[in-house]
Amino acid sequence: MKNLCAIGWSALWFIVATVSVRADFAISMTTIGDPGNPPDVHWWGSPGSVGYTYQIGTYEVTVAQYTEFLNAKAASDPYGLYNASMASGPLGPFILRSGTDGSYTYSAVSGTENQPVRNVSFYDGIRLANWLANGQGNGDTETGSYTLANGIGLTRNANATWVVPSEDEWYKAAYYDAHNVLYHTYPNGSDAVPAEPTDETTPREMNFGGPPFWQGTQYYTSVGQTTGHSPYGVYDMGGNVQEWTDTFKSPSYYITRGGELMDGAAAMSTTGSQPYDPTTDGDLQGLRLADIIPEPTTMALFLVGFLGIAVGWVRRKRR
Repeated sequence: MKNLCAIGWSALWFIVATVSVRADFAISMTTIGDPGNPPDVHWWGSPGSVGYTYQIGTYEVTVAQYTEFLNAKAASDPYGLYNASMASGPLGPFILRSGTDGSYTYSAVSGTENQPVRNVSFYDGIRLANWLANGQGNGDTETGSYTLANGIGLTRNANATWVVPSEDEWYKAAYYDAHNVLYHTYPNGSDAVPAEPTDETTPREMNFGGPPFWQGTQYYTSVGQTTGHSPYGVYDMGGNVQEWTDTFKSPSYYITRGGELMDGAAAMSTTGSQPYDPTTDGDLQGLRLADIIPEPTTMALFLVGFLGIAVGWVRRKRR
């Protein structure tokens, strides 16, 4: 136990994350520390204060990642995880469906794999979070971090792990500067109004403002194609697609953040929240995921059990 206690909690969390997240659905995550940070009192509702450490996707959920989710859970698709507009939307196809009900398969259109998935509703996002929380594969989409049977106005369960971030979690990851203990206006660590892109090839800090689009007809930028990031190092929190949060403005509307590729700079700022009906699933709605880091006591119990299994395995090998 002395050796276990000597290991830093951050190292233990890395072990937990490595064990619990399978490599076939890998998500690059950024740790958002500084628990108990002050809220942003300059904006309505004073958002941004989070009392715990958590992780958030470094990038938006991609087409390739969502395609994998569909292939795992949408062979018959009773919950409508696939949107036909993914194959025929006005901004171009990105996920195609083949086969018949009960044996549907899905494939990403070449060149779109690392773009953000869109045409996803809030319910699609929390079903993806539940699936991850339940270990992927045949994991359930209806219970876990959220209980879908709770209906409109549902909130995350007390033991939630993988989640659609709350507005506070999203806001902190986008705007909070822990080094200077302040909030920036835009999710690139700056208070200056960002300039809209002026051509199709110069790397853009954030993908917004409408035409000229990136590389001509490529409306959405892929992972790694923008240079701007939040003080924590999280990318594409401004522009590209509006991102769902699991914070509701009323029981019928959930807040999105970050603006989208045709918005002006104001939509990406701290004041740029936009509520939508949770069934909305247009070309401009996407998401990123967060993962709630267990408290040290919970982590210790998990690791003691995990190490006990490992020790038992070693002993059996020696015999």
